[in-house]
Amino acid sequence: MAFLLLVLVNICSAFFQPAMQVAIVQSVDEKDRLGANSLLQGTTSFLIIVCQGIAAILVYLFSYRYNFLLDAACYFLSLLILLRLPPLVTERVQQASAGFFARLQEGFRYISRQKEIGRVILYQMAERICAAYYIMLMFYILQERGEGLYVFGLLDIPLGLGGVIAGVIATKLADRFSDHKLSVAQGWALVAMGICIYAVFHIQPIMGMAVAILFCAFASFLSSILSVTKLQRLTDPAYLARVFSIREMATMGSFSASCLILGVGAEHVGSAVSSVWLAVFGIVAGVGWLWSRRQLQRREAGTE
Repeated sequence: MAFLLLVLVNICSAFFQPAMQVAIVQSVDEKDRLGANSLLQGTTSFLIIVCQGIAAILVYLFSYRYNFLLDAACYFLSLLILLRLPPLVTERVQQASAGFFARLQEGFRYISRQKEIGRVILYQMAERICAAYYIMLMFYILQERGEGLYVFGLLDIPLGLGGVIAGVIATKLADRFSDHKLSVAQGWALVAMGICIYAVFHIQPIMGMAVAILFCAFASFLSSILSVTKLQRLTDPAYLARVFSIREMATMGSFSASCLILGVGAEHVGSAVSSVWLAVFGIVAGVGWLWSRRQLQRREAGTE
């Protein structure tokens, strides 16, 4: 039952994410979108800090059942909030008469023509593969180290704090850096994730592990904010929902595959060894992104 509930929650999330991106694009000016995405990530991460701390205390003092009840209440409250949102559907979308699969195929064709959008989606897939370390972290804390569930919950506090810091830093980067420099920041964020993932599973003190998680979360959230903003700027509004739907399919698919591989690997060779594989992948993916950005910049300079 727990497995089925998680499946349903992730299905609902897959519907929510593309709709949220369309709402942001239609309600926020282009120059303010990075700030809006940063604010969204920062507030979400701040609530992770607060709520995960509360959840850890509830699990320790009472039972995990209270957390499920609070979770259900939050979803119901969000439903009431969403029902009050004004309609944001454009006339162009309203007049669309093509079927679901036809529109999805158009989205794939659009991405194949827009090479930069495809590159950003591939980058986000690599970031999601690295982010699967969090699933292995649960096994590492609870099984291999034998810590209590509340310890795992408390380690979500630096995770949320990293998101808050990333939201603030992303806003500052937008004011000072060009698109090329932001792309460079994305590459180094992946490299940093790889290094931090290795540190998380090879540092013994809990406090040191928390610091590594903080930096890893900062790099992950920063790369996500910059990537989402870039997709919002690159994509034609008529294709926005389809692009983000395909992006959700690709990133969640890569995340799920990475979780499966890491889970099997952790059970057979241990989390420490599996983390080395993931760390190497993150560093190589980050270096590959930086190299591709440099090559693209040289080609653009040559054409000018």
